[in-house]
Amino acid sequence: MNGEAITAQIPHRYPFLLVDRLLEREPGVRVVAEKLLTINEPYFQGHFAERPLLPGVLMLEMLAQAGGFLESEPLLGKPIFLAQVLDARFKGAAFPGDKLRLEVSPDASFGGLMRIKGIVSCDGRVLCTAKLLLKNSVGPKGSA
Repeated sequence: MNGEAITAQIPHRYPFLLVDRLLEREPGVRVVAEKLLTINEPYFQGHFAERPLLPGVLMLEMLAQAGGFLESEPLLGKPIFLAQVLDARFKGAAFPGDKLRLEVSPDASFGGLMRIKGIVSCDGRVLCTAKLLLKNSVGPKGSA
């Protein structure tokens, strides 16, 4: 799954669409997605000019977006929003030209929330691990 199929599933658009392809998907069990980092990504212009690298917080957003493809209750068929970072460990950096592998699986769900576990890796190197809380609605005045 890529391109239009991805944008039909999640509300994000360029420059904030951070999932390029779905490689594997077992609904409710596991999603493996991919993001190819190109030098044209807007965040590389200032982070950092001499040695561009992907901001760690964007790895978390990539995992959250990949979580939108889990098709698990309570988020089934609804836009998802990152509600909380429960645990995040950054173990390596990502650079232009890297092909990132995003693996997510549900950890627990309750109410309109789902906790997911995720790993960002590149060429077998783990760059980030995280547990994130996703929700299915935006709070008052547009806050997530």
